[in-house]
Amino acid sequence: MSGTARQGAGEAARSTEESTAAMTQTRPRPQPADPAPTALDAAPSGRNAPARRAPRPGPRAGRRPLGGAAGVLFEPPGARGRRQRRLGSVAAAALIAAFAAVVMLQLGRHGQLDWARWQPLTQASIQRFLFSALGDTLLAGVVSIAIGLPLGAVMGLLRLSRRRLVSVPAGAVVELLRSLPLLFVVYFFLLGLPSLGLRMPPFWQLVIPIVLHGVGNFAEIFRAGVLALPRGQSEAGYAIGLRHGQVMRLIVLPQAVRALLPTIIGQAVRALKDTTLGYVVSYPELMHQGNVLGSFLENDFLQVYFEVAVIFIALNWLLSKLAEWVETRTGRTPRPVRPRPNTAPQIGVPKTN
Repeated sequence: MSGTARQGAGEAARSTEESTAAMTQTRPRPQPADPAPTALDAAPSGRNAPARRAPRPGPRAGRRPLGGAAGVLFEPPGARGRRQRRLGSVAAAALIAAFAAVVMLQLGRHGQLDWARWQPLTQASIQRFLFSALGDTLLAGVVSIAIGLPLGAVMGLLRLSRRRLVSVPAGAVVELLRSLPLLFVVYFFLLGLPSLGLRMPPFWQLVIPIVLHGVGNFAEIFRAGVLALPRGQSEAGYAIGLRHGQVMRLIVLPQAVRALLPTIIGQAVRALKDTTLGYVVSYPELMHQGNVLGSFLENDFLQVYFEVAVIFIALNWLLSKLAEWVETRTGRTPRPVRPRPNTAPQIGVPKTN
């Protein structure tokens, strides 16, 4: 009886497994749902079908992606753009070289490259004459900046005053000074004031017009710098109980001056170049003395003006480098951040000697 029972139980188990397998084979498997149609699937196919846009490749290895404003305004050029840039640079360099060759050829034909015309500039007396004129140029420029910068700052603050009786006249004066040509003001001090019985030395006939012209520009520079600061700076000062004057003196102006130092130096370079108008009032600045020296050397103006141009270029280059150094020192140019070594103790890691 026990063997018969075991045989019946085995047959029943086998029949159950066979029926389960048959049901599994006959039951349909669930199919995955079709994805929702997209705009590209609904587009027509064939010749009228629009070409699908290939995904943009990522930045190449070794190429640093643009950051800051450059990465927002434009994308880094591809292979075709870089090739066009190289071709443009080569073409521009070729045109400049061709123009320089034509100029040198014409100068050589007219004898302007002869050593006899350039030899007087090697004399020590002529160099002392030119560099003394450079000292007078620097003196006029420094005095103009020393007077015009604080006056411009005051006029800029007066234009920002909350009282219209102060801000409106200050704004009118600033706009008047900015709109008048500098040469017109120089001629007014040269010809207009003597007709009224007021005479000045040539130094002040040059310096005062530059000061007046610089006051308008410095006033706008300071006003723009103050307005460019976030309003939260002044609002924080008002929140702790400071008055308007204290907020401007303690919070706003130190930040504005620090941010405006490169721009102020650029305006100082412009004031220095404005001293070349000293020939109008016969002030012995560098340009005027170069004209006198060219007449003395039998109309060798080209050689003298070439040296004067080199002196001005070197002087302006030094001032531009000073502006870049100030910009770096004031923190406006980002510096690379060096990773610091991790000196914090690590828990669970044994120290090795």
